[in-house]
Amino acid sequence: MPGGRSLRDLVFGANDGMVAAFAVVSGVHGATFSTRIVLLAGLAELIGGTIAMGLGAFLAVKSEQEFILSEREREEREVREFPDEERKEVRTIFARKGFRGQALDQMVQHVTADPVFWVDTMMTEELGLSAAPTGAPLRSGLVVAAAYALGAAFPVIPYALPVAVPTAFALSVGCTLAALFAAGAAKTRMTGRSWLRSGLETVLVGAIAAAATFLAGRLIAG
Repeated sequence: MPGGRSLRDLVFGANDGMVAAFAVVSGVHGATFSTRIVLLAGLAELIGGTIAMGLGAFLAVKSEQEFILSEREREEREVREFPDEERKEVRTIFARKGFRGQALDQMVQHVTADPVFWVDTMMTEELGLSAAPTGAPLRSGLVVAAAYALGAAFPVIPYALPVAVPTAFALSVGCTLAALFAAGAAKTRMTGRSWLRSGLETVLVGAIAAAATFLAGRLIAG
């Protein structure tokens, strides 16, 4: 479903952006306590991460589509060149589903009567793939990139405000943890899990990443 894929790209892109930028900002803050340096590091991560994640999503969907097309072409060739063997495979598939005797014979005849439906069945039942490619590589890449940039902005923007360094860090932490909770809760539209538990787990992951990089920054800075 295109809508479902876009929602997934949006949620996970934003979540990745928040966690990655939060970790970078926390680590650099722990090492320097300089608003300007933290802001520059955060912006560099935001820009670089946005480009990398957008391109990665584009290539992932494109590769998935190419794989499905190649497998479909292979199945079409096998149905065309080795129909008897492919009929046996259809029979085996539906026998495992509990069809027996005349019902099994009728099912095999029904599936193999239409070459397109036959190949569709082999794709979904034998290979566990979609019958045809789904998704749009460019749209997926743009959604992930935009969501990543939006998510990464939460921990970075406070350092662009005319406030003291401790205040900027406190705002960064507060805004990011709240946004992480919202992103985690939003994921339950796809997973069906408890929104509270999912939100808290996402906050915990982000907090651990930020704390670890903050301590690493302090150790590196001496």
